[in-house]
Amino acid sequence: MKGFGNNGRDGLEGVRSGNLIGTYLHGPLLPKNAWLADRLIGLALERRYGSVPELEPLDDRLEQDAQRCAREAALHG
Repeated sequence: MKGFGNNGRDGLEGVRSGNLIGTYLHGPLLPKNAWLADRLIGLALERRYGSVPELEPLDDRLEQDAQRCAREAALHG
């Protein structure tokens, strides 16, 4: 089932302002969205150290598969 979003019209949900991300959390947001987890870690490192150090990439295949499955389930019920 697809959601209705914040206002019931446009299907968009949540808010982002600068480094603030707000959403209705229901389920495993970060494990299913490795890109978002990486972004939050990068923002935290930048805030703490002034820059993001070069990090070795992790294998995100399982997370990408989980995100794809969740997206397909949401789109096709």
